[in-house]
Amino acid sequence: MSEQKKKDSNELLNFLMIIIGLLFIFKAVMELLAWAGIYTPAWLTGTGVDEALSIFGGQGIVSLLLGFWCLVSGIGMFREEEYAMGMGLVVLSIMAAVGITAIIGWISAPGSFDAAYWPNYITIVAAIVGVFGFLWLIFTYKRYD
Repeated sequence: MSEQKKKDSNELLNFLMIIIGLLFIFKAVMELLAWAGIYTPAWLTGTGVDEALSIFGGQGIVSLLLGFWCLVSGIGMFREEEYAMGMGLVVLSIMAAVGITAIIGWISAPGSFDAAYWPNYITIVAAIVGVFGFLWLIFTYKRYD
């Protein structure tokens, strides 16, 4: 009898993707509820409210899609599914690109980073997980063969 090699997923990356996916979905739901006029959270006040409440100008739809696919990929990676690795690469690269772009914007315009706006921290964490997770998947892609 041939022994089948047990695959071992990186649980930390999978958990991080699921948690970040849930955070993106939560952020998107809050922004979509505010756009619909149902609920306006306290963090959605001050400058930039019109853009955040605009369904096309804000990040509500993008956050919802990114969060959903991040969840699907994170759960699929627990099962070592081949599709999950490809989805993970796409989701992580988008998280890294969006996060790095935002961070560069904050650095190039001093004072534009609002420390009280908690979604900014989701962006920072997503950028870090996106970069390191993407590199991790590239270097460990053979586990999904």
